[in-house]
Amino acid sequence: MALPYNIPAPRVKHACRKDTSFLDAFFMNAILARRSDLLNTYLSPNGMGGAHPSDNVALALTLADWRKMNGKELLSTIHTAFHLSAAYATHYNPEPAKYDYDASATFYTALTTGHALGFSLEQLVQVQRIAGMFGLDINQAAVGQMTDWKHCTYASCVLRGIEAVKLALAGFQAPPEIYEGPAGVSQFFPHTGAIFDPPPDLKRIVFKRWPALVFCQTPIDVALDISGTIRDKAAIQSVLVKTHEVAFRNGAIPEAYHPTSRAGRTHSIPYCVATALLKSVKYEDFDEPRASDGALNRLIAKVHVVEDTEITKAYPVKSKCVIVAALADGSTVESERDYPKGDPNDPLSDKEIEEKLSKYFFFAANKTEQDEIIARLWRLEEQESLDWLIAPLKRRLA
Repeated sequence: MALPYNIPAPRVKHACRKDTSFLDAFFMNAILARRSDLLNTYLSPNGMGGAHPSDNVALALTLADWRKMNGKELLSTIHTAFHLSAAYATHYNPEPAKYDYDASATFYTALTTGHALGFSLEQLVQVQRIAGMFGLDINQAAVGQMTDWKHCTYASCVLRGIEAVKLALAGFQAPPEIYEGPAGVSQFFPHTGAIFDPPPDLKRIVFKRWPALVFCQTPIDVALDISGTIRDKAAIQSVLVKTHEVAFRNGAIPEAYHPTSRAGRTHSIPYCVATALLKSVKYEDFDEPRASDGALNRLIAKVHVVEDTEITKAYPVKSKCVIVAALADGSTVESERDYPKGDPNDPLSDKEIEEKLSKYFFFAANKTEQDEIIARLWRLEEQESLDWLIAPLKRRLA
């Protein structure tokens, strides 16, 4: 691919393990990272919006592969992306205006990439202006019957962010008032004041334990608590799930009771609760053939999710969920949690984080390599090369 400006066009191996153009690599790696739904989530303290800061790890790793970064450079890129994604989530809330919550990612992926390439302040100003002219994700992927395009919303922003970087390097200019102008982004998104005043608190990030929507995390934990007390799951007659308004709006729409895609299932409170009541939750539970299991679907039909006004009042300080299961003998089993496991108020331990990574690091050749990678990740800032981390991600699976 010939480029009319001073930027190389490398061939990069992405996680599909094929040589490809760098734009395809950025796009596909971002999709694969989002598809797992094992990401962390930042929810702004002012209730404006949310983001998955760890979406940007796929962007950072692709940049690291391309630019041959060391551990410190990779951490710097990730740190920048985390701060920017959280800042935009605190400042903007695209969803009330019918834009996807990822819409702001076009800006912060462009800025993150520009930072990684050593852009000057003037270039960074220009790149976000250009990014704003590339259009914004509408929220259609998250309403009605959800399709797996939901896995692509952030990735599509990455594509536009990278294109903005290319054009900024080529000397293109865009309207200066991309935010404040009469047709600027701030006219379309509900927003607050200065974006870094104060800077976002990254300690608020929820480290998701389960491969599902952040608002499904507490319901899954509570359902698992109940599951251990019910010997005969066929005796469950009804399941009442009480949650807050944001969780209800995102995970209990009518289509959530009949999801038809992986994204739809991972974003469905009824599906997640029914799964957790029957068994421990695994990554493959959101795909076929598990999705067609008769016992699972019969239990989904017994789940009823409601908004509880008192729980709503406590959000976002708490992300509470109460579940009441009625049994055939007339008895009920009830449990509740104020936070999901992985919330800053109930954080995962280092050991639990290692166990989670071990569980999902499919590309390691063996347990020895897996343990070595995990050990080196704890000392990432000391690593002069990242081949030990990136090479397994390119490995073709049998």
